[in-house]
Amino acid sequence: MTLIPNLDGRSRLYAVWGDPVAQVMTPTLINPIFARHGHNLFAVPFHVTPATFEATWHAFRAMSNVAGIGVTVPHKIAAARLCDSLTPAAQAVGAVNSVQRQPDGTMDGALFDGLGFVGGLGAGRTRLKGATVLQVGAGGAGRAIAHALAEEDVGRLAVIDRDPAAVDFTVAMVNRVTGRETATRDMPDLGACTLLINATPIGLESTDRFPVPLDSMAPDTIIADIASFATPTRLMIEARERGFVTADGNAMLEAQIGLIAGYAAGLPAGSSLD
Repeated sequence: MTLIPNLDGRSRLYAVWGDPVAQVMTPTLINPIFARHGHNLFAVPFHVTPATFEATWHAFRAMSNVAGIGVTVPHKIAAARLCDSLTPAAQAVGAVNSVQRQPDGTMDGALFDGLGFVGGLGAGRTRLKGATVLQVGAGGAGRAIAHALAEEDVGRLAVIDRDPAAVDFTVAMVNRVTGRETATRDMPDLGACTLLINATPIGLESTDRFPVPLDSMAPDTIIADIASFATPTRLMIEARERGFVTADGNAMLEAQIGLIAGYAAGLPAGSSLD
């Protein structure tokens, strides 16, 4: 069993921000990694709302014992705008999910969501090339996933979101990456989809209902929901009851947690600590 050291005056903090934040699994997964590698570094969740986001950002930026910030919904795009520098993937997508604070207070942002998503599909990743995909959500995580799917050479990616500007950005970004008209705003034939993705906060509240009916999906469709939750979302429960292959946010997080840990510990983006 890995023993996690106690906090002391030399401890550093990796803050994990979200709204809501009760569902986040990052501290549970990442603190044992820090301990195993001898880092006096602790991931701690903070409930930060959009209204207080910028003020909280500047406060944490000023604290010299803050190693960085893990960013989850709905802050990934807002955080990218406040970063002093971005990795190439974060720059292309316009979002971050991990921020590394430098000793001078400079905030550098990276994005590992896309790598985590495709890695979290497991064997299903081999089905992406040439696939038809329907993605619900074009926020920070959704853009990251769309970028990764473009690099996996999907055949068609349909993107829907309540924010038309977010859809326009995502479609244009994907088509730049692939060099062809891969992404679209139009709904595909649901029965032809290889993968259906919920890249929104839908499901984090028990009253939320997913807008795409599973009745219309082929039996071998992969159903993915990026929510990382101890209790599965309604979409995951229904998909599993119907016998679909599924992937959730926990699998997505586990596939990228070593990269997040390395970045939080001060390593260059892309260097895994685990």
